[in-house]
Amino acid sequence: MRYWEDMAAGETHRYGRHELSADEIADFGARFAVPAVAGAEPGAAPGHLLCCIAMRLLVDHALSGMASLGSPGVDHIDWPVPAYAGDVLYLSTEMLSLRPLESRPEMGLVKQRVTLSNQHGEAVARLATNAFVARRGVSA
Repeated sequence: MRYWEDMAAGETHRYGRHELSADEIADFGARFAVPAVAGAEPGAAPGHLLCCIAMRLLVDHALSGMASLGSPGVDHIDWPVPAYAGDVLYLSTEMLSLRPLESRPEMGLVKQRVTLSNQHGEAVARLATNAFVARRGVSA
């Protein structure tokens, strides 16, 4: 189990592999009635699908072994390059900052950059996220 004390600013990791399919893109659009976005590339995966894929990879490969206590939210999301069926996606994370919470000493706040990249190393989704992580041996 990874606790807040086990993490360091500047730490980076690369996780997972997800091959994006045409069926997955079509199913997501149909299930969630995703409207066309002005300027969006025809056939490109919706940005929110890319966020779902990033979260799935994050949960499977990072959060499952972390003393995570949830998240107060995301500060920023962007989709710099479109993703298409056949793209192979990978997730990377970079710890930006960590600080203990004065009001809740049993946890710390971790800010990180989460990037979903295609097989060419191009970022298709970037998120600035926040996470609450339990501190080892500190009780509420």
